[in-house]
Amino acid sequence: MGITVIPAYRVVSTLARKAHGMPFEQAADSMEQGLREYVRSLLSMLHPSIMELGERSAVTQLGDPDPDVLLTALAKLDEGDPKTIVEQALDRCAAALPRPDLNARVFLFPGDGDSKVLVRQMNGVLAFSLGSQAMAVFLWPTEGWQQWLRYTVTHEYVHLVRNMLFPRSPAGGRLLYIKTQTPETLLDAMVAEGLADRFAVGLYPEMRPPWTHALSDEQTRHIWPKVRRRLGAADISEIRRLLFGDNDRIPLWTGYTFGYRMVDSYLEHHPGSRPANLVGTPGKTVFEESGLPL
Repeated sequence: MGITVIPAYRVVSTLARKAHGMPFEQAADSMEQGLREYVRSLLSMLHPSIMELGERSAVTQLGDPDPDVLLTALAKLDEGDPKTIVEQALDRCAAALPRPDLNARVFLFPGDGDSKVLVRQMNGVLAFSLGSQAMAVFLWPTEGWQQWLRYTVTHEYVHLVRNMLFPRSPAGGRLLYIKTQTPETLLDAMVAEGLADRFAVGLYPEMRPPWTHALSDEQTRHIWPKVRRRLGAADISEIRRLLFGDNDRIPLWTGYTFGYRMVDSYLEHHPGSRPANLVGTPGKTVFEESGLPL
């Protein structure tokens, strides 16, 4: 396995130092332009659509920081040695789920200290995988961020592996599995997230992410029929709405909670199985053999 961890936030720190003393808008423009160029160079080997997603995400997650505030936060972040934390977490992942054929890079970017989602909801760590070759991690040094960094990277490691086994490509607002040319569905996405969390909880049992148990019994009874009839939904926006919630009809973390329950129930019905054994199993199979109501 070859996974390289790149502390990209150090380059952003250099950009912030260069912007120090500039008027706010000029400083923000300078940092954004420098970040865009840097991310494009980092992701130049990826599909253009993935490179664009990575660039857009890095800029969006950074926000419009004051250079001095950002420099202070990045110095604190560097003191916490996130690169070593990620490397140690990846070593544990490789021991539990060895994939010597996996080659990827993990980019550690700064997030936005004004983001309530990042700082409060996600405990200072937010990440996503860009196919099977890259993982983008956004950090802010809030309380407990190092613990959540370990957990989040472990979660995303499963996505890297699963993305390698089930490669996808964007097409018309959907993600198509390259091998079968069939679209990824809500069910596929829920099982993938549930599997990633179940694997991560297995390595870090002291962690209890709220998105794995976000629904009360009453909410479950009310919302499950609505989710069940949409399990075949393939529109990316609809999948995201049902995974994350919409602050309206779908409660926060709905899809994550149901996905975790599916995987957990499958493991209960298959005592000899482990999360690592399921990484190459289609979501439909996991659900159908979970014992949950169809």
